[in-house]
Amino acid sequence: QKSSNLQSFEGCTTSGKPKSGLQPCNLSLTLAELSQAKKISMDLLQKWGVSETNRQGARVVCIPYMNQGGERVGLRFRHSINGAQRFSWRKGDKVTLYGLWLLAEFLKQGWVLLVEGETDCWTCWKYDIPALGIPGKSTWRSEWAELIKDLKVYLWQEPDAPELPGKVAKDLPGLMVIRAPHGMKDLNEAHCQGQNIPAFVERLKAQAIPAATILREQQDAILKELRAQAERLIQADDPFTEIKEAIRQLGYGGDLKPPLIVYLALTSRLLAMHKGSMPVHLLLVSQASAGKSYTLKTALSLFPKEAYCSIEAGSPRVLIYNNDDLQHRAVIFGEADSLPAGEDNPAASAIRNLLQEHCLHYDVVVRDPQTGKFIVKPVEKPGPTVLITTSTRRLGHQLDTRLFSLDINDNPSQIRKALGTQARLEINGVVDPDKSLISYQLYLQNKAPWEVIVPFALEFAEEIGKQATAPRILRDFSRLMSLVKSVAIIRHQHRHIDNEGRLVATIEDYIFVYNLVSEMYTQTITEASIMVRATVKAVAELGEGITNAVVAKHLGVHKSTAGRHISTAIKHGWLINSETRKGYPAKLQVGLPLPEPEGLPAPEKIARLHMVNRGPTEGATVQHTDITEVTGYGCTVAGVTDDINDPQTLKAGAL
Repeated sequence: QKSSNLQSFEGCTTSGKPKSGLQPCNLSLTLAELSQAKKISMDLLQKWGVSETNRQGARVVCIPYMNQGGERVGLRFRHSINGAQRFSWRKGDKVTLYGLWLLAEFLKQGWVLLVEGETDCWTCWKYDIPALGIPGKSTWRSEWAELIKDLKVYLWQEPDAPELPGKVAKDLPGLMVIRAPHGMKDLNEAHCQGQNIPAFVERLKAQAIPAATILREQQDAILKELRAQAERLIQADDPFTEIKEAIRQLGYGGDLKPPLIVYLALTSRLLAMHKGSMPVHLLLVSQASAGKSYTLKTALSLFPKEAYCSIEAGSPRVLIYNNDDLQHRAVIFGEADSLPAGEDNPAASAIRNLLQEHCLHYDVVVRDPQTGKFIVKPVEKPGPTVLITTSTRRLGHQLDTRLFSLDINDNPSQIRKALGTQARLEINGVVDPDKSLISYQLYLQNKAPWEVIVPFALEFAEEIGKQATAPRILRDFSRLMSLVKSVAIIRHQHRHIDNEGRLVATIEDYIFVYNLVSEMYTQTITEASIMVRATVKAVAELGEGITNAVVAKHLGVHKSTAGRHISTAIKHGWLINSETRKGYPAKLQVGLPLPEPEGLPAPEKIARLHMVNRGPTEGATVQHTDITEVTGYGCTVAGVTDDINDPQTLKAGAL
């Protein structure tokens, strides 16, 4: 077609924007037509800089956006009175509030009305009502709040924008909301109907509702609906029974500990974080094709999309520059290679700060569009945020101390169990997880942040400090506490609230964690996993000068599996390869002694110490069950017991 019949929608922010390129368009609008339709005189429109021009063969209305100094910083085009494709922006323009050049006058009046778009601004200005325009309900920017923080701010909420008050109130806590009267979309419509606009606005201001009240109403309605959807999990004797069954039905064979650990790590995103606290960041480690990605995806399938954002591959700085909200969410890096590399890399430092201090801060240099000079623009993203990623090896020291490393078992027994499960799925098919499982996590997320207290934290810290002396134990302690708290959140229906409104974890929650993560904790602290220890022992038994293949055969594992454990042992000096020629089989011999296992304190000891120190409390009593038995129970809160030395009192249900 001829160019006169084409309209570019490059930069258009409306939902009707074509996917790409030039599209046929017969839209046309003159200033006179706009003036007549909106009942705003052309003289007033021209006074505010509104004009008409020819754009790619069609008449359009040009609406200039100016800053506080009156300099034009943007140009928006209006193509028609109605329709989804009414507006477009000049390419390269940055979206901002409309009417900022009048802000000094509004400051004198002490208040301002936020409206959607330019037409309502013109209506207000016609009657000397201070108003600024948000160019579309989805365009609000947090930095705009700084411009009007000294004013009493009212927001006109149109019927199709229920989410807008929440977005604005996040940055302006004192926001007052005027809901559009029934049958009336906006102020220009009221003006066209012949309303006395000044009196109309004053009346609506008197009826304005605090945004906080609206948000509470919306939140209560959401929670009520989600609770109904998640009732099965909420009322379950132990939700973990349902969770484990769902993981099995999703096709996960063998040991359930890895996906359950991932599940708890993801749940820790919901915790309230205080100074020194950390959620559970996790690195899944194994050789290629051993199942780390499958483990992660299995756990993620039990969570709503709102719980996490995935970065499969891309620039190491993508997390800094994308628009994802990170608060009480998990960030999933499909591969650790996508993380910013280098211990001293500023982007890597920003990620580490997010993991520990719960806020991502990164300074970038940009050109100021008003002055043309380069300025520093800070990027701030609040957490808390959980990081989960996968790799074939441990990460750099600074990041590694902020993570637990979960080794995915690739021994023949695990592979056989996984194959058996896959075979059954091939015959019977995969069963999708019950929607109540996903609704349950969404319900928990909408109640975040969760304040949880671990009554026996002092006794736990004292005991774990006796076994581990490395500085990283301070961070590991915080993450272990977060694991216990996460179990309590999942079982919150069976836990009580203290006088300060905190959910109280019990020793049963620690027993669940103890059975689940003991091996992972030891491996993270020492890197001497059970398989690494078995590998060193095999070399000691077989004698000096043996090869990787001989060790693999002795252990009954694949050569690549044995090679991974041998490499770890050589790195730490527990094994020595005396073969110096490149490309020749290794000649292995035993090196330095293996470190002593630094395991978790026994639950019964923590319970006994706590009851001695504090007296019998709910948080320290446990059920009469066996801590070594993988039962799936142990959720019910136990009563107080008189005999703290009774061994039956100090046992509890396990995984």
